[in-house]
Formats: sequence, structure tokens, C-alpha cells
Amino acid sequence: MNCCNSLRTEILLIVSGGLLVIATQSLTAAEPRRLTRDGVLKLAPLFVEKGEAVIFAAHDEPNRVSLIRLRLSDGKQERVDPALTAHQFDADVSVDGRYLCFVLTYTSPQSILVVRDLKEGTEARFIPRDARGTVRGPKISPDQQRVVFTLSDPGGQQIASIDMKGANLKRLTESAGTNAWPAISPDGRQIAFSSSREGGFRLYLMNADGGNVRQLTNHPLRDMRPAWSPDGKRMAFSSARDGNLEIYIIHADGTNTRRITNHPDRDDFPVWHPDGRQLLIVSERAGDSDLYLIDVDDVPRS
Repeated sequence: MNCCNSLRTEILLIVSGGLLVIATQSLTAAEPRRLTRDGVLKLAPLFVEKGEAVIFAAHDEPNRVSLIRLRLSDGKQERVDPALTAHQFDADVSVDGRYLCFVLTYTSPQSILVVRDLKEGTEARFIPRDARGTVRGPKISPDQQRVVFTLSDPGGQQIASIDMKGANLKRLTESAGTNAWPAISPDGRQIAFSSSREGGFRLYLMNADGGNVRQLTNHPLRDMRPAWSPDGKRMAFSSARDGNLEIYIIHADGTNTRRITNHPDRDDFPVWHPDGRQLLIVSERAGDSDLYLIDVDDVPRS
């Protein structure tokens, strides 16, 4: 089914501990604009340079995943760091463009976190103590004081943070299950993340210091990869609640969940354009993995 078709209204009622969740209203999603056409595996895009460019990870060589910068005005692509030969992925850039962070494979299967100060020309690295430890999904706080990420080590898969020098590790979650995909609110006060602590992956919110954890969604299937809108009022996320991964939007208070893609193949990795009216996603269509831009300005807002 094409994305420009009107989606049927679907009401899902879940009662858990007295909580009633009404999810997925009908809407018409705009036809997406395809930004790339090479079809290679792509991961975790983000807008940079005030929305004029995109950085994403791509399996651009048989044995390497690289960070790629795509200029939207003319479609030109280039590697962020042509000198790196190890896998690089899960990039983030600070609001003012000063800091770049990303995950780098170090020794198999270990991965580390790299934080670059592009203004000073310096680089800090956080290396998990465990030889099998991994880092994923780093996000730079709006005040540019810390990087929040998923740390997998003997303590489980938890949300943690470090300072911009790669030091002062703090664990923000210490729960059962997998805790992953942190997203920091634009005001820096809250972190959204996905957790399997109650079984299936659901979205949660917590304060920036890890306190006041509360559940945002209550669906038995996977809700993951939350992304805050620029105004902090909504989040986009990917979910398999309708059979395959699609993109949804939810208000920050957990209400008004809306599905905005409807395609038999995978739609994933949503990220908001700075204007708050478009979403960038990775979509696998007919076997090809490419970037698509979706206009969500027609989504009703209350």
C-alpha cells in the first residue's frame, strides 16, 4: 500500500493496572520524498547545518560502515572522515555544530564512543572497561555538557552518560531488561528511551539525572527509537505494533498516538527536521534501504 493512501482508523484498548490506552488515529500521510537511491544499508540519520544537510551511517563498502554527509541542495555525498577504516555509526552533532560524537568499532565485538571538539580540534574517547562492552546511540545534551548513550557491559544494557572529555561515567538506569535508544528533550530536562523491563519494548521518560521514570506507551510489541520534535511537544518513534516497523507520532504526555507511514516494508529511524514539519526516515522498499523525507504538517494537532 502506498504511503499517500488514507490509513484506516485503528483503536487499540489496553488495560494494565487501570491504564487505558487509545492508540492510532486515522490520517493521510504525504507521499515521501526519496533522498537517496543507492539502496545500501543505512542507519541512524540526523539533520545538521540547520537542516541543510544530513549525516547517516551507510554500508558503503563490503567490509565497512561509514558516516556519510549528504547535502540536500544537490544530493552530493561525502565521507565525514575518509581516513577512518573502522566501522562508524550512530552519529550526533551539537546544536551549534561544535561537537561531533559517534560510535567506532575498536576490537571485535567492542565498540567505543568518540567525542570530537571540532572548534578546538581535539578528540576524547570513552572505552568500556569490559572487552565485550559496547556503546550505541549517543546523544549530546543541549547544554553540551554530557553525552547520553546505551552502554552494554556486565551491568546489562543501560542508559548512561559521560562528560565531553569522555570521563565521569554515570549510569542513569539500573533496571532489568534492555534499556536503549535514549533521546534528550530540546530543553534538556527529560530523556525518552525504550525498555523491555516489563516484557516487550515500550517507551519511557525519565528526568535527565535518571530520576522519576514513567511509562509513556503500553503496547505488547516493540516501540523504539524515540525522537523529540523541536518544540518538545511530540515524539516520533518506530514500532512493530501493526505487524512491521512503521513510524508513529505521540504527544509527550503519552496521548494521541498516530501512525504516519503505511508500507509493507520497514520504515525506521525517524528524526525531525528543524522546522518541525518533516520527518526523515530510513525505509526499506523493494529490498533497497534509502532515506525518505515525509511531510507531517497535515497531521492533526491538539
